[in-house]
Amino acid sequence: MRLLQRYVLRELILPFVLCLVTLNFIFMAGYLVRAAQFIIGRGIPLTDTLYVLMLAMPGMIGYTVPTSVLTAVLIVFGNLSQNNELRAMKASGVHLFHILLPALIIGMVLSFSMFVFNDQITSNAGFELRKATKQMLIKHPSALIEPGRFVKINDNIIFLTKRVEGNTMYDIVAYEVGESEKPVRTIIAESGEVISRNNASEILIRLYDGSISDTEDEGIHTMQFQTYEFPTIGQEDIRKMQKKKRDFTLAEMLVRLGDVEQSKDDRRELWTAFHQRISFSLGSFIFVFLGIPIAVLVRRGEIVLSFGIAMASASFYYILFVGAKTMSLQGFAPPFLALWIPNILLFGLGYFLFRRSLVS
Repeated sequence: MRLLQRYVLRELILPFVLCLVTLNFIFMAGYLVRAAQFIIGRGIPLTDTLYVLMLAMPGMIGYTVPTSVLTAVLIVFGNLSQNNELRAMKASGVHLFHILLPALIIGMVLSFSMFVFNDQITSNAGFELRKATKQMLIKHPSALIEPGRFVKINDNIIFLTKRVEGNTMYDIVAYEVGESEKPVRTIIAESGEVISRNNASEILIRLYDGSISDTEDEGIHTMQFQTYEFPTIGQEDIRKMQKKKRDFTLAEMLVRLGDVEQSKDDRRELWTAFHQRISFSLGSFIFVFLGIPIAVLVRRGEIVLSFGIAMASASFYYILFVGAKTMSLQGFAPPFLALWIPNILLFGLGYFLFRRSLVS
């Protein structure tokens, strides 16, 4: 019995590791191309670029680990089913639960590990990534401002320029947002410039010849300007940066939920992030529980087919999470229910497929 379990465990590890490395490389490919452009074409130091890449990786791992373990399960159990090995084990009096146990244990261990990883590492890395990006913007403003791409210079201001020549920008559209992250002020300017001050420790963005449109309850109020300046961005602003709700650890969320002065919307957003953090971490176990009966029913263990099924299943799962989060934030369902719907649906589907493929 233990020999069979060790065999299944050994067979799962290699495809899991290979798929994890491949997926992370695919996700990082875009970052690597962009990093090469920064290093070679724009003079940003290699150390700064690699630091930002390192901070971006934890957010990807939360998605690639569940997908990788699902791919491994589909390959291994697809081959066992295709070669009738599961049927032979069952005919020999071996209870299939003992064969499936290593995969289920791996799913539980990975889920617990991802729970700790997402709570302690991914959340803090996301906050540090925002700070590092602002640091690079201050040090190398002209390198990070690209034509046709929105640049977020702080939590309230984003802007886009259509043309850049040196430190001068042309055809600029900027938005200032409030707490709801909806535009409350739109700024259009013919040109602008990025000014570095105090030995490149702070920058100032100044716009010329444009208009400001403020959104008010009674309508839109527009005024013209010759010169408009965004608030100066410097090292002090980085030191004063606050975590967003998605960057909080669970302990920090609970502390803020205990604050009676929190608004209803803030509490709903915090509870949404709280339940999402926990339920999303269970993805690895859910994928193992769902992947085993799918592999048995498909009876194919080819890598390409297994990877395709895994990507389709993962995409469906993550889309469900996006919908669940929207339902929670919009108030259509309480967070403790909405954010658990994806897991409940996939666990129910896995249970149904288990009974159909393995129990009968």
